[in-house]
Amino acid sequence: MHIFRALSAILLITPAFAACSAGTSQSPEPATFVETRTSMEPKPRGEARLQSAMMRAHNDARVRVGAPKLVWNSELAKDAAIYAASLARTGKFAHDPQTGRNPRQGENLWMGTRDAYSYGEMIGAWVDEDRYFKRGLFPDNSTTGTWGDVAHYTQIIWPTSLRVGCAVASNARDDFLVCRYSPAGNIVGRDPLNG
Repeated sequence: MHIFRALSAILLITPAFAACSAGTSQSPEPATFVETRTSMEPKPRGEARLQSAMMRAHNDARVRVGAPKLVWNSELAKDAAIYAASLARTGKFAHDPQTGRNPRQGENLWMGTRDAYSYGEMIGAWVDEDRYFKRGLFPDNSTTGTWGDVAHYTQIIWPTSLRVGCAVASNARDDFLVCRYSPAGNIVGRDPLNG
């Protein structure tokens, strides 16, 4: 039995300032899913595979809703790698408070059993949230009534996010996937399909 968890950040916009609420009481509890592993073989890994899988899944989801394609950004991938390594080192699964970062980056997090999931399966968990998505102003976009059930998906399709960078780090037990987005999406009071 293998477990993965996922988190997505939310960005609050007021007339005076923007702040990411990751790590506050407004962040959703991590979603936990239990799946059965069908093979004990480790999933193929590598930077080229990661970038290819992330770009394909992100842009396929975006094309379906008419959002412009994202481009890979090495600086965002570097920031994602630093934070993924921190998650793997500490085993703590929480959003990066991004203290001192201006502007803040959007962030999606995923955690699962080491080597049990392909990169496509990792991001597939986020894209599959589209089944709960409904039109409306963020965060009122979930048919379940819980915005955390669609927040990874809405960040992926957010039309004003133009760049993405992702990284995976592992400890003895788990893999940690971090994707960073710029400009950040999930802005309260805005439409995820129009930004």
